[in-house]
Amino acid sequence: MSGQGQWEYRFASLVVDVGDWDMQVNDMLAAWGAQGWEPVNHTALADREGFPVHFTFLFRHRVA
Repeated sequence: MSGQGQWEYRFASLVVDVGDWDMQVNDMLAAWGAQGWEPVNHTALADREGFPVHFTFLFRHRVA
């Protein structure tokens, strides 16, 4: 497995508006992806009605 490099990891959180949370998440993923980061995992918190209001993503990026 040598020569494959190592990974750098970062967390990013996003508080979303209930009405268009999916577009906000897609925009965040696109912005990080454009910089070479890929999502590894995520969590979502919902309000009492079950709508997502907060996301946290774990991203990774290969370093030389």
